[in-house]
Amino acid sequence: MVSLYMSPRTYFDHGCTEYGIYPIKQKLLDIGYATWHGHDIIEDINYILNNYQYVSENDIRLAINALRAELNHVSIMNFLFLHHNSIEIEAKILIEELMKVYRLPTDDPRNAYLAEDPSRIYFHELRLMNGWTEALNRERQAYQMYSYGHWIMFPGDGEIIRNFNINCGEQGKGYISYVYPEPWYGSPTSAKIIVFGSDVHYDDKISRIQNQKLSKTPAQCESVQLTVDRWLELERGSFCQYFCVDEDGVHSFPDRYNSPTYSFWWKKISDMAEYIDVPLQELFDCIAVINANPYTALNVNPLEPGLLPSHYFLRQIIRYVVNHNNDVLFLLPAERLRKTWKTILGDVYDDIMAQDRIITGGVKHIDLSKGFSSEQIDRLHKAIVQ
Repeated sequence: MVSLYMSPRTYFDHGCTEYGIYPIKQKLLDIGYATWHGHDIIEDINYILNNYQYVSENDIRLAINALRAELNHVSIMNFLFLHHNSIEIEAKILIEELMKVYRLPTDDPRNAYLAEDPSRIYFHELRLMNGWTEALNRERQAYQMYSYGHWIMFPGDGEIIRNFNINCGEQGKGYISYVYPEPWYGSPTSAKIIVFGSDVHYDDKISRIQNQKLSKTPAQCESVQLTVDRWLELERGSFCQYFCVDEDGVHSFPDRYNSPTYSFWWKKISDMAEYIDVPLQELFDCIAVINANPYTALNVNPLEPGLLPSHYFLRQIIRYVVNHNNDVLFLLPAERLRKTWKTILGDVYDDIMAQDRIITGGVKHIDLSKGFSSEQIDRLHKAIVQ
């Protein structure tokens, strides 16, 4: 597991010599990198308090305030006389503010930087940060949606997921390797409606066996693989181009894409098109579904391993969407998913709520073919036609 590059006191003990020597911007870059890869700075702060009796909470608070002042381009005096939260809350605020501006290009982590404007992110930055492109270049096998020995994983996700699987200790629970990842379906950066989904379900007969059979017909497999690759690379693409053509003639894309979770959403969105009375292909072309965890799993809650690097990248994708298109609507298909998505999206979730851009579906079960008010249907119609 990734930890801070220097000792904890270098970052969080304002009275420590090393704290004064080590550049503050480098402190922030180190903390950003460690957080991106699953590290919790609360552990470092507790380590200091438990092992250095002469370090006070005030020393740690001063260090956190100095880091926040640097991030916000203000004097530390702006924080000294504010109402004091607990150290844990102050640390969480620091991380939220830091991860707004932390950028980690996939070509070289040494090129990480802090953006000047915490409220903006640009598409060229998303391209530089898109670890799915790197993952495809490293592990993708032609004509194979299930490839033994090759697990396509966002950089940094692998260690967290593998450690989780090792420590799971329960038979029939964990993440399943060698299946193509499914972070989203469609084009989240150009969609007009974005659905916040749950986990990606693994079915051995479909996810492994059917995909192995698909590999024996390379042209069919390639048509599926290229579509999914375009999604991962943030190219424009429909949730479902309903009719595809190969050597067998015309067929439906879902007939070839062996994903139980995709099939689930295909059915729900098809029902939704009928319910709100819009042409099916028109809805397919403007909707995207984002899964709460990109890897196929058995009996695992999406955030059980913790936030992944791919989650922090996803947060920046949604930040980009919120900033660049005021007309996009976000669909939370079941109230039970709210806590999960509040954790994944962090401050971006607050922005979506403040702008009244989220529509909630069922209370417990996902159902997109009933329960919308006439006002919500009107808003969905308006988003689709714009």
